[in-house]
Amino acid sequence: MRFDPGARLHQPEQLDLGTVPEEEVRESLGDLRRVNRWLGGRRVLAQLLDEQIRRTGLRTFTLLDVGTGSGDLPEFVAQRYAARVVGLDRQLLHLREGRGEWTPVCGDMRELPFAARSFDFVSASLVLHHFDDDESVDLLAKLAALARHALLVNDLRRNAWAWRFVRYAPLFSPVSRADGEVSVQQAFTAAELEALAKRAGLSHVRVRRHVPFRLSLVSEIL
Repeated sequence: MRFDPGARLHQPEQLDLGTVPEEEVRESLGDLRRVNRWLGGRRVLAQLLDEQIRRTGLRTFTLLDVGTGSGDLPEFVAQRYAARVVGLDRQLLHLREGRGEWTPVCGDMRELPFAARSFDFVSASLVLHHFDDDESVDLLAKLAALARHALLVNDLRRNAWAWRFVRYAPLFSPVSRADGEVSVQQAFTAAELEALAKRAGLSHVRVRRHVPFRLSLVSEIL
């Protein structure tokens, strides 16, 4: 596979297909937990939440994290904040690897089992790049409709250095390496992510870059 910086590539990743042996799934989920811990997942989400807590004045809050995998980010949020956290994923095996004080829900993001404005905040971390542009627009609108205060998106930035890191750094399992290369190729530029938010009709949108290879999108509901 060669990296093309000029275009998003949309193709399924191995973990999405549900065909990977369980032991390899667990190994790859462990890689994702380390990526979130050391390469921006936790840090970016905490930054976004801290900003929103200051804005809203909330002392406690509810959070829905979609595409949560083994729930390492819900675990982190529940430990760091006075929060009630729900993590949603369509792969039951992924949820069974979770730990900590949060509520797992097995479900599909395309048919979210929650009423409008059910949560103070809704987060999607390393999720949106799994969908093509039209699906991403639909998903952004649906997720924003569930939030009382803000939608928080934390995802990859399409970047040649990120692709090389995943491909050559001896840190990941074979499944994580293959999925990671695909993830970076189908990730976004800041302009692309902002354009998708505009198509979705999101309000008060801010898109930012984060070191090393992350993008965030915040849509505030005022």
